[in-house]
Amino acid sequence: MRWLSIPPQEVLYTFTLMSSRLRAAIVGLLCLAVMVAYFDRVNLSVALADKDFRSFFQLSDPDRGLLNSAFFWSYVVMQIPAGWIIDRYGVKSPYAIGFLVWSLVSAGTAWTASVRQLFSVRLLLGVGESAITPAGVVWIRHHYPEKRRGLVLGIFMSAAKFGPALGAPLSTWLLIAYGWRPMFVILGIGALVWLVPWMLLVPNDSPRIGPKKRAA
Repeated sequence: MRWLSIPPQEVLYTFTLMSSRLRAAIVGLLCLAVMVAYFDRVNLSVALADKDFRSFFQLSDPDRGLLNSAFFWSYVVMQIPAGWIIDRYGVKSPYAIGFLVWSLVSAGTAWTASVRQLFSVRLLLGVGESAITPAGVVWIRHHYPEKRRGLVLGIFMSAAKFGPALGAPLSTWLLIAYGWRPMFVILGIGALVWLVPWMLLVPNDSPRIGPKKRAA
């Protein structure tokens, strides 16, 4: 793995490359992205409890079971290639692309018209979100010294718990207030605002623009 082979002096250079305030802001963005990802995971479970949603798709119990599991099929399979992509191309661009994909896919749920389409959308959602953990762990590993890494990783992983804790009631409120279609659109399209600070604040970490070249 590329990050694990970086010489210690280059790792130290990366730690001091940006201010602690900027590093904290980027960790905050990583945590927020994880929470958004969980919003888009739990929104289907909320929709499945809605009578109008079930009636529209004429869902059986086996259908609901398949739909709830579809995300994890692609998510698990894509974790390994996502890790390879992060090692090969860095964190910034692959994560931005993954975030864009899963947000648009989540919003696109509003326009599905069959169980097959719903199932396909959930598979694509798993593909888009597969970069979350590899990207977050690699970025923290590459920008924080070992003595602080455990705390930062703990903060990052806690976002995975805050996500469903906040996402379920938020999705429920949106569904009750506006209906299931607007719920998916609001959560999906609204999340795209996250891309603005991500693209502005996060330095390019492509291997072609690594620490040694930047220092030169």
